[in-house]
Amino acid sequence: MLVEKITSRQNPLVKRFRRVRAGGERPHVFLEGTRLIEDAVATGARFDCVVFTAELAASERGAAVLDLLRGVQCRGALVSGQVMEAIADTRSPQGIAAIVSRPFFELDDLFSRKVDLLVIADELQDPGNLGAIIRSAEAAGASGLITIRHTVDAFSDKTIRASMGSALRLPLVTDAKREDVLARCREHNIKVVASSASPTRPAGLIRDAAAEPIIRIYTEADLTVPIALVLGREATGVSTAASGEADELIHIPMADGVESLNVAAAAAILLYEAARQRAFSFKTEDNRD
Repeated sequence: MLVEKITSRQNPLVKRFRRVRAGGERPHVFLEGTRLIEDAVATGARFDCVVFTAELAASERGAAVLDLLRGVQCRGALVSGQVMEAIADTRSPQGIAAIVSRPFFELDDLFSRKVDLLVIADELQDPGNLGAIIRSAEAAGASGLITIRHTVDAFSDKTIRASMGSALRLPLVTDAKREDVLARCREHNIKVVASSASPTRPAGLIRDAAAEPIIRIYTEADLTVPIALVLGREATGVSTAASGEADELIHIPMADGVESLNVAAAAAILLYEAARQRAFSFKTEDNRD
């Protein structure tokens, strides 16, 4: 990593960092903070450039991160605290940020491998929710996650931070057409299971009576077979279009007076129920690195 020094907020590199952070360069992703930079190095991400402060370099963990980056071929810049504040998206920057190449998977890439547990984000709007779902999906052993068009960007800085780096590791297909995803699931004999806040069929769901999806409590559904779990928009839930194509609807019972769960909380419950049924082998204190 070749290092230069930048002291002006008007430097073209500073402007580029802000542009990438705002989503202005789709092939690239903005990362901020030591944890995400460490994760990116560990996953073999392709770094474009890194900026850091003298305070970061003087700290033990910061020095260790910079040591990891010494063998990385990218542009590096030592910046002042004021410049870092102009680059960062957090109120109290840790003193390091990077631009890396965006991980890219197409549907063919995902479905060419063995798919046991797939998550489909159907027009979610909150980056924090999507990031938390990506994190839970990786933790529960999911094969990958697909976002349907009009879903928040899975690689926005807020989503990546909420995923705690899982967005850099879990195979993600973004901005896919709903009909294409559902068609692939049918082709590969993957059961489509849609979450439902209610134990009754969604209003407006019109299908042949013999073909209407069964609605089950989530613990009574068979989640051991290859499944695609569809999670819907925060305010309205899974779209009627997706529910109408689902093989099964599942819901989480709630106490009287509770309308619904947060979608990220619901996703974690459903994903871990699938993992439990599959006897997924989780990392424990005894086998943790």
